[in-house]
Amino acid sequence: MLIEIRSQKFRMGVVSFHSGMNVILGDANATNSIGKSSMLMVVDFAFGGKDLLLHNDDIVKEIGHHECFFTFQFADEVYRFCRDTSQPDTVYSCGTEFELGPPMTLEAYTAFLRHTYEVELPDLSFRMLVGLFTRVWGKENIDPSKPLHIVPSKSGEECVDNLIKTFDRYATIRDIALKLDSTEKELKAWGTAKTHRVIPVIQKKGYEENQQSIATLESELSDIRVNLARYTANVSEVVNRELLELKEQKDRLLELRLTLASRLQRIQNNLSGSRSVRSENFQELVRYFPAIDQDRLARVGEFHTGVARILRSELDASQTQLEDQLAVIDQELASIDERMARSLNTVEAPTALVDRVAEVATKMMSAREENGRYEHEVELRAEMKHLKEHLQTEKESILVVIEKTINDGMRRIMTEQFGPERKSPYLQLRERNYSFEVEEDTGTGVAYTGLVLFDLTIFLLTRLPILVHDTVIFKNIENDSVSRLLPVYLETAKQSFIALDEIDKYGPETTALLIEHRVLQLDTKNLLYIKDWRSRT
Repeated sequence: MLIEIRSQKFRMGVVSFHSGMNVILGDANATNSIGKSSMLMVVDFAFGGKDLLLHNDDIVKEIGHHECFFTFQFADEVYRFCRDTSQPDTVYSCGTEFELGPPMTLEAYTAFLRHTYEVELPDLSFRMLVGLFTRVWGKENIDPSKPLHIVPSKSGEECVDNLIKTFDRYATIRDIALKLDSTEKELKAWGTAKTHRVIPVIQKKGYEENQQSIATLESELSDIRVNLARYTANVSEVVNRELLELKEQKDRLLELRLTLASRLQRIQNNLSGSRSVRSENFQELVRYFPAIDQDRLARVGEFHTGVARILRSELDASQTQLEDQLAVIDQELASIDERMARSLNTVEAPTALVDRVAEVATKMMSAREENGRYEHEVELRAEMKHLKEHLQTEKESILVVIEKTINDGMRRIMTEQFGPERKSPYLQLRERNYSFEVEEDTGTGVAYTGLVLFDLTIFLLTRLPILVHDTVIFKNIENDSVSRLLPVYLETAKQSFIALDEIDKYGPETTALLIEHRVLQLDTKNLLYIKDWRSRT
């Protein structure tokens, strides 16, 4: 909890706080501009607010920029911070003597407060929660008929959503809302694409025409497939018979070629060898048989030379003949290969048939793509409709529970403090708006009593860590009603900060209660700040 705020610009230097109700009192004359509302704004400043500088800019103009030091205590841990009006988006952690430590962003500071106050509401910021229930003069959230509006410009739907988040019931709605948002964005993207002619525009009539076209094209493609199969079967039968005959011819030619090639090889081998008998070949014979007739040996060599010459002539002629025969066979084999290739090519379908198949397939693919886009868009619209209905149903069921919880809470306080005969305000929650009033009673006092009842009920039922009410709230409520409402602030140890003046009018018992919980007394001589700028001299 917040245990003190100190500033060199405070006349008293330090303002200390305690658990429960903390009362800032004015004087018996209800003197204005002495610092009651300003002190509440400084409390809001301690909780990360910015309205002190927005709605109380006269403070800085008159006393200059200054530091505010805040001390919080949670269990046994004490935390000290400093926030300067000249750089409100930065907060400094401080030591025990308030010496400045490391800086942090305002967001980090409020995240710290969120954690230490255990306000772990995943869908609502700490400031959005606390800011609404800090009702101080100068802020725009003190309209008693609009208790959920932190500023008048907020939409009713956003205000209702924030209330659901305050009760930590938004998780289910968030999941549906995220899906709905994603679907709506996708549909918007489709619309943009069609507007800019990125994709063709197709309506239901075009979809139906495409369906008929697809059916017609599928039928045609099926006919082509059947005819193509029949054509291929007939051609294959003829071609297979022709190929068999050509293969038999080729095998015979290959066998003949192998035989001729072998004969040619033998002839070429004979021609490359030397078979002549010369006189030199008989030298060894003469060495062993010196008496042999050498003239006769010479005539034998000449005979063999003549025979070899005759044989070579015949071999040359045979080689030429075999080479010619092999050339003819090779030509016939090439011719057979060409005929076989032509036969195989005739199995393929005619070019016109293939072209038509391609044309049909292209048209069918285009029609299917268009219809696919149309069907997806229809599905998106159906999904969006379903999500909206689901969101509405889920939200309505949650709002019924929250509405009853709040109305029962206000009824309980009203009955206990004012009696069962007194009418209590009634909150009606709708998906996009709400109403808050006391039936058949539109008086100002009743309206502001209802506002305090509403805030106290939320304060007691939720994780709202603090409640701040300024004198402007209580001045519009009759005295007896204020006396009856003040004890309700004490039903919780959570801190509330209220400002009142002219306390004697509330009676001795209430006066004693207020003095008991007083944290600051202000009057025309004891102002909040060290400077009085109420009048010019």
